[in-house]
Amino acid sequence: MLGTAPWGINALRNRRGIMLTALAAASALALAACSSGTSSPASSPTAGTAVSASTLASLRASLDQAEAAPAFAAPGPQVNASVLQGKSVLVMPVNSQIDACNTQAQDFQALGKQLGLNVTIYNDTGVPTQWMAGIEAATADRDQAIVALCGVVPQLVSSQLQAAHQAGLSFIDGNYNETNYYTGLDAETAVNTVQGITDDVDEAILNQNGKPMHALVVTSPSIIQGPAGAAAATSAVQATCPSVCSVVNLSIPIQNWATSTQSEVQQELVAHPDINAVIIVFDGIVQFAYNAVASMHRPGLEIYTWGGSRTVEAYMLEHGSLIAADPGPDEQWDAWEAMDQTIRLLSGKPAASVNNEVAPNRFWTPDNVAQFFGPAGTYGNRGFDDGAFINGFFTLWGVPPSSSAFSAFATGSG
Repeated sequence: MLGTAPWGINALRNRRGIMLTALAAASALALAACSSGTSSPASSPTAGTAVSASTLASLRASLDQAEAAPAFAAPGPQVNASVLQGKSVLVMPVNSQIDACNTQAQDFQALGKQLGLNVTIYNDTGVPTQWMAGIEAATADRDQAIVALCGVVPQLVSSQLQAAHQAGLSFIDGNYNETNYYTGLDAETAVNTVQGITDDVDEAILNQNGKPMHALVVTSPSIIQGPAGAAAATSAVQATCPSVCSVVNLSIPIQNWATSTQSEVQQELVAHPDINAVIIVFDGIVQFAYNAVASMHRPGLEIYTWGGSRTVEAYMLEHGSLIAADPGPDEQWDAWEAMDQTIRLLSGKPAASVNNEVAPNRFWTPDNVAQFFGPAGTYGNRGFDDGAFINGFFTLWGVPPSSSAFSAFATGSG
């Protein structure tokens, strides 16, 4: 998630524009209080033995499961998609320039057309006044629902949401788990940043071959799930090897990613010569941190991140890549979750629990990442059980299964 579109090492190293405006408004939240990168040790290494063979075996078994294609599980009771016929919905990414979010919007629109739902995509650049205008437009057009993707912040559009609710509109927000900011949401869909980062820590520990793992964890206060992701990294390290492993945290506001990330990451690596893993909570930051990691020429120092963006996954295919892991969800699965919640609300049914309406991660490494891609390098469902979730949802919605169900859907980046 929150990845970038260009391919290959040059694009990964030099890309600057696409993520700079992403979620910029979220920095207005209290969680974005810091004005520059900050670092703090989460734990300190002490004298101790290496990570035990039994612990490593346990981590390996867990990651073997995480590397398997996830299976579909119904998020709630059966509902009937026929309720969508003739209705209209506005879908609004948190920022249309984020490929993952834009792809979800396109897939949601294509699925809506197939199910008889009129879907309007509202394009924006992540500015709260644009979100306000989108909600106002949907309210004025008498739409039945607004679907926000990738975590539009409800507090910043509270008066518009109140007016929309008074007019009878439902509001569904995607990827909004792992945070307490739920005010104004009628339904949510989820991704699992915490699990992805926990798996990253496990992989980083395994890759040290029993030696202590010392991690630099890079996150952002400007993205709603940033604090949860950083906390997950520290918790995973403390749970697995509290006496011999350590964590240093670095938090960089999104407006400083392009200007500060490389220098701040490099400073931390120089200040902590024992760091042998860089864990980046959102893979959209990787492009700005990569050169700093490469410049160290430190044997075994690699990047572990989360999001499943096509750029980062593609780079793992290249010889000598410093990216060791990038787990993430299927963006189309994300879109179908949002449709599931829409059907439930427009049927007058309760929303499915956000704990069940989850687009699951798959753990991607250089060894299995080729399965991520479809024909000619497109973003496909091959690595997610060949899109079996599609007919799973169809069955749940009372729609006849179709072997070509996803042929009309977007195949952009994840």
